[in-house]
Amino acid sequence: MSDSQSTEVDIDYTQARIEALGRVVHNQNQAHFEKMIRSMQCPDVINITDWTLEAVTTLVRVCSDENLVITFKQGARYFMPVHYPHEPQIDSFAKMIFTGQF
Repeated sequence: MSDSQSTEVDIDYTQARIEALGRVVHNQNQAHFEKMIRSMQCPDVINITDWTLEAVTTLVRVCSDENLVITFKQGARYFMPVHYPHEPQIDSFAKMIFTGQF
């Protein structure tokens, strides 16, 4: 397998892992989820459909801190924030994404 194919497989695995875990993140494991996201190469598109509010907030916070440009997919909607708010508005912004108000 070439390096580019290996990288694609790694990114696909990372994406599947992040998307699956986002559905079960709560206050007790939110810090671990954040650490995992920060340590991985995030994919360009992440499906946040059926994620918990804590998972969406964590992803938004990491994207803001790391200046990541990621497209969020929620159901049939796609959106890509190019500028994230500063604290303390990150929680409100994540809640707007979570509830579909964004």
